[in-house]
Amino acid sequence: MRRRGYGTWIELGALALLCFGCNSEPNARSAANVGRSRDTRVIHEACDTSAANAERLDANGDGKAEVVIVKKSGRPLCQATDLNLDGHFDVYAYYDANGQLRRREYDFDHDGAIDEIIEYRAGVPVQSERATLLANRLDTWDTYQNGVLARSERDSDADAVVDQWWEYPKAGCPMIHTDANRDGKPDPGTTIDYCKETGYVPPDRQYYQQAKGPDFQEPTATPTEVESQPAEAPAPSSAPAAAPAPSTNSAPAKPGAQ
Repeated sequence: MRRRGYGTWIELGALALLCFGCNSEPNARSAANVGRSRDTRVIHEACDTSAANAERLDANGDGKAEVVIVKKSGRPLCQATDLNLDGHFDVYAYYDANGQLRRREYDFDHDGAIDEIIEYRAGVPVQSERATLLANRLDTWDTYQNGVLARSERDSDADAVVDQWWEYPKAGCPMIHTDANRDGKPDPGTTIDYCKETGYVPPDRQYYQQAKGPDFQEPTATPTEVESQPAEAPAPSSAPAAAPAPSTNSAPAKPGAQ
């Protein structure tokens, strides 16, 4: 991941963002007894890469397909890709009846378990869920509006109850609310204005659209990126963008092209 944040952010936000030990005394109430538990299961949608009619591409000539496109009636249903050429698929894409992207799954650490699932509507991201602690359980839930990240909810202490709320009144500049006393609700006085505290100014959207095209997604700081990065000027990642469905008349793109 790219590096984010300043030293002041680490000092001011450590308690709010990394409150794994908050109220750890024996009699402290658990948020699980107060807040609403979330479903933390990571559910992989099946993609039958063994189907006889699937298109296969062996990019490095090792006898194993790095890209497999499963089709029905000539249209793509799903595509599995082995990006690091280790013999295991780490990205899955799923398509609707119109051939538009409806879902994408990622295995970022190449351990065979899905770490992120993004849902699309008409090719535009609407929500995602992530296992940022790489423990094969969900801990972060994102909501998008018009393809742009609008808010996030995060379970930072792995008790299946949300304890951080991220709102994006301005793209790239989240307002972060935290449940430090573990009662299942945002606590007064814990809100952090990310851009105000760090001095970060998001890139001008018009400039990037001119430089990179009209489909450019504005950079946005996410809970995972901010929490895991030490001091240096932030450069938030883009909201996930929809990729076109693979052609039904030609060979699939080489791994890494997605």
